[in-house]
Amino acid sequence: MRKLLFLVSIFFISNSYSLERAPWFGDVYEFHFLSKYTYYRFDKVDAAIVQPDSVSNNHLVHFNLSFSPSLQWSIDSDLEFIQTPRQDFGFRSVAFQARYLFKDDILGDPLSISLGANFRVVSSESLKDVSTLYHSDADFELNLAFGKEISKLDYWRFRFWFYGAVGAANSSSPWVRGNFALEGNLNEKKKWSLFVDAMHGYGRREFVDVFNFDGYGRIRERNIDIGFKYGYRLSVYGTLSFEYKRRILAKRCPENVNFFSVSYLVPFSF
Repeated sequence: MRKLLFLVSIFFISNSYSLERAPWFGDVYEFHFLSKYTYYRFDKVDAAIVQPDSVSNNHLVHFNLSFSPSLQWSIDSDLEFIQTPRQDFGFRSVAFQARYLFKDDILGDPLSISLGANFRVVSSESLKDVSTLYHSDADFELNLAFGKEISKLDYWRFRFWFYGAVGAANSSSPWVRGNFALEGNLNEKKKWSLFVDAMHGYGRREFVDVFNFDGYGRIRERNIDIGFKYGYRLSVYGTLSFEYKRRILAKRCPENVNFFSVSYLVPFSF
């Protein structure tokens, strides 16, 4: 128990890629721990001065811990480790996020609406790696999300949500990020999601120097990814999920990227 509390405290003291985005929070006083492995690969970078000299096979390990101290507040933190042809396996980034739920459609409001902010610290090795779509060694974002659930009996059957964020960093141009998801739920046992992720950076640089890279902060980068996710609940032991995502638009970033992920989500409380 003491060891678990110590690990929890590290997550929240340390200040994340997949921070929580959907405008629905977990049960009050309940933790959700997500572990995720992603393999992704590409062999070309749009607008690169010189293309990578080999296929880039990348391995990303991600952990996220979220907690709702009340019906209106949610906090979460995540930690990433990565291995690419340009860096050995090691720390990539760590982040912290806080969100406030202004409206809740579960309680009768027309939509659920949340407003939040997050702060991310990125390692110098990852910042110099074209595989990492971060902007500086310290990224900050303000975000807004809204969505609607369609319920059946005592659980939601379908839902959709939108997420938007505006970002700035200590040494880069601003950026915007957007997400849309359509999700389904069958008897709280099987869940699926169709989603779109997009980002646009407002740097002035129109090229990418793969072999002398210093982050996307000054690059006018754009990308759109589409994906599908399927999850199966293993009774009280958590939810196992599989995900595939592909980049369909890439401007001044890796193109035609394929992402394959497996994740495991465990809820727990004390």
